[in-house]
Amino acid sequence: MKLIEHLKTMKVQEIHLPTSLAFCNPSIVATEEGWWVLVRAIDPVPYQGPQQECLSSENWLLHYADDFTLKSTLKLDDQKIRQTCLSVRNGLEDGRLFLWKGELWGLFSGFHRESESFYNTMIIARIKAGEWVDPVVLPSPHHHAREKNWMPCIRDDELYVFYSTQPLKVYVFSGGELRPVAEKLGVNPKSRIAPIQGSILSGSSQVIPWETGWLAVTHHRRKAPVFKKLFMKHITHDPEYQLKKVLFDHYFLLFDKDFNLIRCSEAFQFEMEGVEFCAGIATKGQRVVLSYGIRDKISRLLETRVDMLNPLIM
Repeated sequence: MKLIEHLKTMKVQEIHLPTSLAFCNPSIVATEEGWWVLVRAIDPVPYQGPQQECLSSENWLLHYADDFTLKSTLKLDDQKIRQTCLSVRNGLEDGRLFLWKGELWGLFSGFHRESESFYNTMIIARIKAGEWVDPVVLPSPHHHAREKNWMPCIRDDELYVFYSTQPLKVYVFSGGELRPVAEKLGVNPKSRIAPIQGSILSGSSQVIPWETGWLAVTHHRRKAPVFKKLFMKHITHDPEYQLKKVLFDHYFLLFDKDFNLIRCSEAFQFEMEGVEFCAGIATKGQRVVLSYGIRDKISRLLETRVDMLNPLIM
């Protein structure tokens, strides 16, 4: 299902940045005054080998009025945080923007390279005067060298992170560390939703309030059919083969007030088969805005209404 073909009431807006880099995976939050959008900019040339410099990310913050008139664009300074925090020495990747205690924060996968080894460590940081400050490293609760796609959620002024949704693993940030949420809320970690093709669903957006529960967008990455991959690689020599050999399906997930998973939508794409990534969802009254990237080089905002989205979720 293509979301832009299914929704009867919607508006799609392209995001533009004053940079020669490719930009993707925007993450949106709503405020009383308008909207904030965090966008990642990256070198458009894919990393090719251990002897070359690895991709380095920039992060840009855009401020929109309520009607999505652009008010400001700012490249966020991350040099101090890179110098003082080894875990993000090579950049802050795929941030999820969130409001916490009246301030803008980002939850990132921090990238760190040592020789031919690569590490991704989750980190939160606050935006102050155009730069990232107060970084807090969140070590992998499962001791993995590469962590990505955790989803932030603010409940009762506390920060929760959805580590995964299938299986369901949720942690609360308390006392400077992550603690399993089951110990705090008595959550049943077993999802009521049957596994999708036996895969693990990875996080995408933030987890936001929705009616009496919580809503998020997640994604399932799968491989393109073998024949299609061989055709692109050896016959057409498609220059975008690396981006087209994988396909992303998205799902809306609905949780009850205690974070138990109770609904899962049909699989959908925003516009096309291939690499799409949704890093943000925000609401304001009956308005719903999803922020997503396409093929790591296009960033867009899709606005619709709660009554348009609910039938897909329920």
